[in-house]
Amino acid sequence: MAKSINPRFWFPRIPEIQWVGVYCLILASWLALFLFGIFQSHYPVNFFNFEDLIGSLINPHYHHLDFMFLFGMWGLMALAMMLPSFVPTLRVYEDLRSTGSGSLAGFWALTLGYVSVWLIYAIFMTLIQIYLISLNILPDAMGDSNIYPIVILFLLAGIYQLSNFKDRCLTYCRNPLLIFLARGEVGLNGEFYSGIRFAAWCLGCCFFLMALCLITGLMNIAWMVLFTIIITLEKLPDLGKFVSKPLGIVLIATSLIIYIFQ
Repeated sequence: MAKSINPRFWFPRIPEIQWVGVYCLILASWLALFLFGIFQSHYPVNFFNFEDLIGSLINPHYHHLDFMFLFGMWGLMALAMMLPSFVPTLRVYEDLRSTGSGSLAGFWALTLGYVSVWLIYAIFMTLIQIYLISLNILPDAMGDSNIYPIVILFLLAGIYQLSNFKDRCLTYCRNPLLIFLARGEVGLNGEFYSGIRFAAWCLGCCFFLMALCLITGLMNIAWMVLFTIIITLEKLPDLGKFVSKPLGIVLIATSLIIYIFQ
């Protein structure tokens, strides 16, 4: 009788394979945004000219208005900007997994639940953007735009940063163990719904910051990098408290400056 082949010889176990997958997903999302930012530029881009290359990444792009294109952009932005801030939560889950309270499949179920909510958010923001463009509130190409939506959105984002609800959302984002201890069921379904709950609190934290991309430019890499850093920092337990409130003051001041000087 022929001996069965041990699958380990064909698929060797790679330590920390789950982290390779997560970081590859983050890097792939940023790479896709980078390439789209270049190829969707309004002007021809010379890849060997640094000024052309950077200019294509820091200017907003609105000239593609079909649903699938915009949804793809919002989806990539959600993955690129929000997954880095979810890494500390995944590390807490890994600590639980080392005690037997979790599994590798649960790791991915948790991630899938988190990503699913942000993809639904991407659909919502795509519809909002198309609607606002149809009302001429947002430009459909580069050019002058009404400053009032910009002022209002910066003001709302700043006020929200100072709100009690924002603090409550940050409590769960900074202390993921609170949700893990209250999850009840431990299994794929439980981890998936835990991912949804994490994303819901995260959405409460970052809704307005992500929405600012409507006015800073959907494909503005510079703004996306800045927002990603801010979102990640304000979710850190020790450092975050020095970011969230001052950011609210900066956003309110920005709205006033735009209103006064534009």
